[in-house]
Amino acid sequence: MRPMLGKLRLFRHFGLKQIAILIFLLLVILPTLGVGIMVQYKYTAILKNQFVDSTTRNLNAVVNQLEEQVSTMEDIADYMNFSPDLNAYLQSDPNEYSDRIDNLHESVEGLLTFHIFSKSYIRSITIDGFNGRKMEMGEPVHGDESRWLSEAAARRGGIVWSEGYTINSDWNGQIKVVSLFRVLNRYKHVNEPLANLVIRLDEESIVRLLENDQFRKDGYVYLLDSQGKRVLESDNAKESGLEPGEMLAQMKEERATNTLYRSGTSSYYAFYHKVEGTDWQVVTAIPDSVIKEQTTGVRMVTTAVLLGILLLVVTALAGFQSMIIGPIVRLKNETTRVIMGDFTARVPIHSKNEISDLNRKFNAMVDTIQELIDHKYKMEIRQRESELKLLQSQMDPHFLYNTLDTIRWTARLEKAERASHLIEMLSRFFRSSLNNGQYETTLLQEMHFVQSYLSLHAVRLGKRLHYSLFMEYTLEKVQVPKTIIQPLVENFLIHGFRAKTSDNWIKVNIFRAGPEIWVDVRDNGIGMTPEQIYRIKADLEDGKRNEESFGALHNIHDRLVIFFGPGYGLELMNGGAGGVWVRLRIPYDVPHDESHDESHDDPHDDPNGGEHNGV
Repeated sequence: MRPMLGKLRLFRHFGLKQIAILIFLLLVILPTLGVGIMVQYKYTAILKNQFVDSTTRNLNAVVNQLEEQVSTMEDIADYMNFSPDLNAYLQSDPNEYSDRIDNLHESVEGLLTFHIFSKSYIRSITIDGFNGRKMEMGEPVHGDESRWLSEAAARRGGIVWSEGYTINSDWNGQIKVVSLFRVLNRYKHVNEPLANLVIRLDEESIVRLLENDQFRKDGYVYLLDSQGKRVLESDNAKESGLEPGEMLAQMKEERATNTLYRSGTSSYYAFYHKVEGTDWQVVTAIPDSVIKEQTTGVRMVTTAVLLGILLLVVTALAGFQSMIIGPIVRLKNETTRVIMGDFTARVPIHSKNEISDLNRKFNAMVDTIQELIDHKYKMEIRQRESELKLLQSQMDPHFLYNTLDTIRWTARLEKAERASHLIEMLSRFFRSSLNNGQYETTLLQEMHFVQSYLSLHAVRLGKRLHYSLFMEYTLEKVQVPKTIIQPLVENFLIHGFRAKTSDNWIKVNIFRAGPEIWVDVRDNGIGMTPEQIYRIKADLEDGKRNEESFGALHNIHDRLVIFFGPGYGLELMNGGAGGVWVRLRIPYDVPHDESHDESHDDPHDDPNGGEHNGV
């Protein structure tokens, strides 16, 4: 007993971190990992091996049956190729009608009839002789089979198997078949072709053969050629969206007959088996969920184990309540008081462990923060307030307006009308720009602001700049964010203006279009490349900013979206060759005269109309 007590006393020198790690390691982590991993791993491995073995046996059985059918068809083709009666019939004069020809015909026809009636999966057999003789048994069919006939001719007697295809039957309309194609040669002169042989098999019969009970219920089956292309597939595989060619390539790369294949978020166990005597390969895919369903029992056992472990966790938490959880919650509550601005919060200190050391440092930190707020931060606020008042006293907008008006009237008295007009435009521009510090303005004030801006530039640019401003008078009082049109005009003058020509124009048109107001700003300047337009449109939709040169467009769009909500903002329009056409879309929700409540289509599609200065 004493040695055990001595070992327990060692825990007094451990920190809380070591104690927590030891308790959870012994009571939670090791039992959970040990029991859970052992049971899950062993049981899942057993189920997987059983599943793989069972699926492999089923696949082998399916392939063996398919090989038997394929071998039978190829045997029929070989017999036809070496049949003396058929050779004689195909070498006879097509105009000859005699007992010998009839006997040869009946001999071959009897053989074909036997195979068709004894094998229900054969739909029809056609022998098309190059001498004009032709025999058709089974369903009369017709359709385009030239591709496979060409391949058979190139093989000079070799067998060609088609993928599944649709052909027209005189009895049953459109039917789906898989066919064997072969050129029949003279058996004494193998290089001399006599006829084309086509044996058509019922596709549905082959699909039923591929779909045994397991694959029909739980998975998908595909028949692929040597290139990985689909020859046939089970009915449920058509909507699966899987790529069997990728499964086959993965298994061949891994040099395995089965693998775990992932498609999107789903997993499948894939198997394949080659069909001997052909270039076909059968591939099957079974969802991983099939195995998971079989592990329901082990999951129930694991759940019971986890519930038992949960009881151990609750016991452990009860033991840590007084040692760890209580002090941490108290520290959290005092931290919340500090966040709310109560700097009288303090945490009691009762021991010398890590939590007590943390509490001690917390109290010192609160004292330091309170000291900084009381001294340095408050002094900095007073200093910034003083600097702000000084700046405000240095800039008096009314002084600027009055000074400009004084200069304008002086210019008029001295009969300098043009200088007076320029000063008036500059005064109006500054007044609209400052707008008494307001964020909002009206469309009328915004148009005056744009007019002042363009008037000032028109003096500098002369006849090289033409502009026109238009607005429906019912929209004058619509409230909008300040400075949403002038940056677009400025973009034209900075980036789009062609200095070597006198045909530079820009138009601003504001009109109502249904429930919206459209502000169209259009010019004939240098314009943008299609790549730039596409990238800007994409960035406006995604909210990205990738080019600083077009930052004004993003800024205006963001301000309109914030001001009016989603669905409004800036759009780049298709303006044809040259220039830029920007449209601002804002809602129409202000009082208006009913006599002018008609919606307008865009009347300003003609970029050459209305080239004049002024409003």
